[in-house]
Amino acid sequence: MSKIDLVKLRKRAGMSQRDLADLLQVRPSFLSAIENGKSRLPEEKLEKIKEIFELDSLDDYIIEEASEMTVPPHTHIADQSDSLTQLLNHFHELAHQRDKSHSAHDSETLDRLNFLTRRNDRLSERVDDLREEVDRLREENIKLKELLIKHGLEY
Repeated sequence: MSKIDLVKLRKRAGMSQRDLADLLQVRPSFLSAIENGKSRLPEEKLEKIKEIFELDSLDDYIIEEASEMTVPPHTHIADQSDSLTQLLNHFHELAHQRDKSHSAHDSETLDRLNFLTRRNDRLSERVDDLREEVDRLREENIKLKELLIKHGLEY
């Protein structure tokens, strides 16, 4: 998979990430994800990049990469006002931010999940035991009340 070296293009033009994001009509966070290889530049934005940087070709700015996962193109517009759309787009970006560095974190998370599952099982067993004890004590309480009533004693 190849990507365009947007950082090199931006810096050559003295442009900030926010400036380029505005010109491309994408959010700065999405542009950052593209520049970091977490998301792929939408094909429809290639012509806009050539226009912005006044280039006939982007061949000098192509970086060849081997990718383990294919990231689908995105079409995020900077002026989206629908908060649900923005939230869904945010979750979509988060889903594409996973990389090899997360594997240790994933392992820790899995270990923690297994620990909590075992703990939950133990606590569930304890709750069941306590419920049985409460039921037994209620029955004993009822029997004691019956005895008190039978012998005419007040409780």
